[in-house]
Amino acid sequence: MHIPRSLLLTVMLLVSLLPAAPASAQDSRCFSATGYCISGEIRRFWEQNGGLPVFGYPITPQQRETIEGRNLEVQWFERNRLELHPELPWPARVQLGRLGADLLARQGRDWSVGASEPQAGCRFFSETGRNVCGAMLSRWRAAGIESDGRRGLSEAENLALIGLPLTDVQAEYLSDGRMYQVQWFERARMEWHPELPGGGGVLLGLLGTEYGPQALSGPAIRVAPLRLQVPLINLDHPITAVGLDRNGVPIVPDHDIGWYELSAAPGAGENIVLWGHVLRFRHAPDLPAPFAHLKDVPVGARITLINQDGERFAYVVSRQIWVTPDQVQYILPQGREMVTMVSCIGDQVIEDGEVTDMTHRLITIAEPVR
Repeated sequence: MHIPRSLLLTVMLLVSLLPAAPASAQDSRCFSATGYCISGEIRRFWEQNGGLPVFGYPITPQQRETIEGRNLEVQWFERNRLELHPELPWPARVQLGRLGADLLARQGRDWSVGASEPQAGCRFFSETGRNVCGAMLSRWRAAGIESDGRRGLSEAENLALIGLPLTDVQAEYLSDGRMYQVQWFERARMEWHPELPGGGGVLLGLLGTEYGPQALSGPAIRVAPLRLQVPLINLDHPITAVGLDRNGVPIVPDHDIGWYELSAAPGAGENIVLWGHVLRFRHAPDLPAPFAHLKDVPVGARITLINQDGERFAYVVSRQIWVTPDQVQYILPQGREMVTMVSCIGDQVIEDGEVTDMTHRLITIAEPVR
């Protein structure tokens, strides 16, 4: 059963008022929701600086990872990653990962483009050229890392927890397939949730879950797809890793097939998302669009993905669906291995005498050959 993200986040806030599960060790605090415990300085930091609403539940044990070239003890939480820096004094000894900046970079979104001007009633940050206003500003000022021993939170303490704003408030689709007003910061993503009691409120996004923690057992090696072959339409084409632009819109390569790099790799047991153009470009009329004939692929056709190690993965087309551009649930994790190919179809949208878009998206789904 699918639980809507908005309901899940609301439940998590309510659960934060309940006592933790019995500790499995003298210094540990354990959570039945995820089965992981926190202890030592990470537990102290978690409890003193906001707990569940700020960090979420632990989603890995405390473990060693290489972060920016350094081997550190870290623990991942739903909303962030806590890192131990033993050479520093408390509370700087525990630091938060810059997951907001990391995720934007991973999606290919350059936050430095398009700086804003100061706005009345907002806090303008000249360091990044961004404003924080209204409910987002109130939430920013309500969260921080206590470091000066004084009552209340200073801006330096706010910055230590949330960081500088990297974008303005903008509409984006999140992992539940719904659109929200969000603002990205160095260490967090703030989200406006109108369904919360009182007419809505700001929550911190689940960046720790989205960024992809490494469990102690180690993740499967993620090898990106390199080529797509569809023999029935004589398609044998290179694949390029792509993300989303700063507005959350998919980046589609002009002449290659794009692999959405936040989706799965072949053989990883999840949704592998590919997209490409169906129309040639006026500036390159001799170069064919990779997905020009994808609409002609019948159910039952075989396709092959070849990864960067030369491994071949066979799939069979199981269905094709017409959807509107806002139906993004098909590019999200699906809980099983599949290939989702996204192309355009339908009535043509023409601007300045040239086709710029089509009214619908064609979703072509293929599943592993058993």
